[in-house]
Amino acid sequence: MLGPVGRPARPSARRVRRRIAAAVVTSLVVALVVGELVYRVVEDATPASQRAARSWVAAVGPIVEESNGLVRTLDAVRALSGLPVCAPQGCTRVAFDDELGTLVSGSASEVAQLAAVGLTPPSPGVGTLLQTVLADRAAASTEIAGSAALLLGPVHDHAALARAQGDLLAAGAHLEAADVAYREYLRALPRRLGVVRPPASAWVSSRREWGRTSVQQWADRLVASTGLRSFERVTLLAVSTTPPVLRIVGLPTTTTTTTTTSTTTTTSTTTTTLAPRGPTTTGAAHPTTSTTTTSTTTTTVPPTTTTLQIPPRGSVSIVAPTSTLSVQVVVADTGNRRAASVVLGATLTQRPAAGSPVAIPRLRTRRLGAMQPGGARFVVLGPFPVRKGTTYDLTVVATVPGWAVATDTVAVKVAG
Repeated sequence: MLGPVGRPARPSARRVRRRIAAAVVTSLVVALVVGELVYRVVEDATPASQRAARSWVAAVGPIVEESNGLVRTLDAVRALSGLPVCAPQGCTRVAFDDELGTLVSGSASEVAQLAAVGLTPPSPGVGTLLQTVLADRAAASTEIAGSAALLLGPVHDHAALARAQGDLLAAGAHLEAADVAYREYLRALPRRLGVVRPPASAWVSSRREWGRTSVQQWADRLVASTGLRSFERVTLLAVSTTPPVLRIVGLPTTTTTTTTTSTTTTTSTTTTTLAPRGPTTTGAAHPTTSTTTTSTTTTTVPPTTTTLQIPPRGSVSIVAPTSTLSVQVVVADTGNRRAASVVLGATLTQRPAAGSPVAIPRLRTRRLGAMQPGGARFVVLGPFPVRKGTTYDLTVVATVPGWAVATDTVAVKVAG
């Protein structure tokens, strides 16, 4: 006999939620797997040429972005030269040269970076267009630097000014041609680049800024700028030796005249004599006297010792007895331009003496490299072999290619 038939137990709400969550997770996993499979199928179906094009465009994108960054550098060059007004930090030659150097080196570096990309462009024409863009910008940067060197240099004849303005006009033409070539480059790229997006790039915002009138104004401002005028000078600040100089002889004497004037004093004396029943008698006052004395004193400068200084010409610096002599020099860039390559040299020449053979001058040199304006270097040259009781002429020379030579000669005698 069958028992009563009852309703089956209903699952709890918690169990239902668990089943729903499990179903959702399963569906997501399946969707991810299917999506990955579809992506791989599509990617595998994409021609190899398209994948190569995407890789190349992605690789050259950062180079174009670096080129875009140089637009701010070009703006800084124009601002530092007074277009339209001087930059807040002042129109200094140091800042101008720094920005201009960054512009030239940066644009040249981008040309080299593009040549070093080890990928094949989508087509030869695409690669050539981008190469043309970067090459034109590098050429314009070099032309701007060359024009500035002429306009800020010491010679301002008609030929130099005409050449400088021609360089600026050529720079503008190169920059406009580069922007045109970049637009052609974008049109020449394949349509299907996926997520790869080449950056926009333009160096010329208005053609008027590179027109003849604007270029002539820029050139006039550079010529008239006293703050940017080239001032190239390397200076010897100090020359000393090891062993140190004990004293300096042969210094000129100086004569000083001292005049002493006494003050004027007036003295009155009154004498009173008492006489019996007689009148009072007053004596006469003494006359006023004034005395002026003038004396001359001669002072001789005693033998002087020295540390880091350049003794005056005609004097002789005495050093302690020694067999070797080293020279310490402080050299500085006291101009407003960066010294590209400083070379410091010292020559020690023995003065001829009766009965002694003529000695060959000895030379020591040191390449110091570049120096910034206001910078100084302490350099030791030597040692030089020397003999006791002998006098030498020490000549120190600092040179920079294209600059005036800084030189000084000091007489040194080795005691003995």
